[in-house]
Amino acid sequence: METRDRAADGNGPGAGSGIGSMVEETRRALLARNAHLAGGLEFLFENARESLAFDSLRIQPVVGAHRNLVDTEPFLLPKERFGGTQDLALVSLVREAVDETLRAYAATSPQLVEYVGKTPISPYGSLGLSASRWGYVDWDYIRDLDWRIFLPPEIGHDSGFKSELERTLTQALYRYGLHPLLGGKDPQGRPQVQLRDNRTEEAHGFHFYLIAMKPGFARGNIHRDGGYSPHFAYFPEGSMDEHLESAHLPWSDLIVQQREDYIAMFNQLSFNIFGENSGEDRLYKTHGWYLHKAFKWYATLARARGLSSLEEDLLYQYEHFRGSEAELSYLARYRYYARMNPSPQHLDDVDRDLARTTSIAYARARNFQDPMIGRQISVNSGDAILLEAVEEDFRVAAGKILERVESSRPDKRRRVPMAGQARFADNLAAPCGVNLEDNGQAALIPAEWSMVFCEAYIRQAMRKAAEEKRSIEEEEIRQALGTLLATLLWPVTEVPCGADGP
Repeated sequence: METRDRAADGNGPGAGSGIGSMVEETRRALLARNAHLAGGLEFLFENARESLAFDSLRIQPVVGAHRNLVDTEPFLLPKERFGGTQDLALVSLVREAVDETLRAYAATSPQLVEYVGKTPISPYGSLGLSASRWGYVDWDYIRDLDWRIFLPPEIGHDSGFKSELERTLTQALYRYGLHPLLGGKDPQGRPQVQLRDNRTEEAHGFHFYLIAMKPGFARGNIHRDGGYSPHFAYFPEGSMDEHLESAHLPWSDLIVQQREDYIAMFNQLSFNIFGENSGEDRLYKTHGWYLHKAFKWYATLARARGLSSLEEDLLYQYEHFRGSEAELSYLARYRYYARMNPSPQHLDDVDRDLARTTSIAYARARNFQDPMIGRQISVNSGDAILLEAVEEDFRVAAGKILERVESSRPDKRRRVPMAGQARFADNLAAPCGVNLEDNGQAALIPAEWSMVFCEAYIRQAMRKAAEEKRSIEEEEIRQALGTLLATLLWPVTEVPCGADGP
């Protein structure tokens, strides 16, 4: 795949002189027509005359509202495997049990009525991973039916809610002709609602994790205090919509949060496989069982970092490994443990992987029908991953600016703007041009700018202007962003054969 990567020739975003000259030429061509352009740029950047780099943005962009890509349809209890009167929708089943339990508690705490139907529920673990990866629940792959239930803070683990929820769920299963196992227990010996798979004779147990739904929890950490993470949580039936809309996190904060989640999961897995038992921990560690689960847990870590081939290998090993425990331990420790280890010398690799997979998740959430998103291509600086296309309004505005600049330049120094699309791409150090074969030519822009060239950023800038009591008009912000995009597209415009460079 042919590429033209001009990041190293002094015209890329890291080259202050190239960008600076472009900005100055743009200003000279446009300020006569619009004296407010400089004001817009200076509002967006700390020092627009010196740098228009992402890191110098005065208004740091936030990760916009995340559209949930996992819906309710894949989560089914099939009649052919579990019996009953019909294929049963799992999400509706759990929602029914949670709401009925909330209504019972509202008899003594009336304020809980407002949470009925609104308490977020999230399939977790292998259940959620199966539906998100394959589009259906693979009952040969999953073991337990793990659910996170986000509850008002006054309902805690000692409230008895979990026991009442399991009793309500059992009654609902009976109504649908399903028969929970009497005396069902989880691997640690705790009581558990379980169903037997008639095909494999495996018992699948319902695990409920109660998480306090604190104010603003969508901004926090889902593993620690009930926040939102795009990789480890799925909210399929709309209960989280209002919270997702408010889940605006600075990009840098999100990556830090993802790293903390990853390290916490890695440390938990490492202890379960290689750690020493002590005190109460001895009750929750079963010899050999955790070691086998290591393959599936490592697959989750690989998925979080976008290492799809490693994830598939780990899932295959989980399902088909027939070696000894010693061989299993060797594979877990030496073949996979080192690759996943977030040691200080490997944190840059972890952050790079997490940023890439997060970019893809959000690109797909914003453009779920775009088949180009996630495609890996080769550029001169390495492998890049395509994200969404630049919104047409921004691209057109930048194109007009480039045309005006060209019209003011001497004929011998003119460039012809690249025809074709403009896309964001991850793992990209600087803008570059690329031939996408059947999709034609495209200009690629580093992924972080996707949070700037969008309507959400304009709204964010206008809110900031209102807070600072600045008299900035929306059109000024749009024109400034058009100019900014033009500076990024400038290094990848085509130079006609025989023409002089800039």
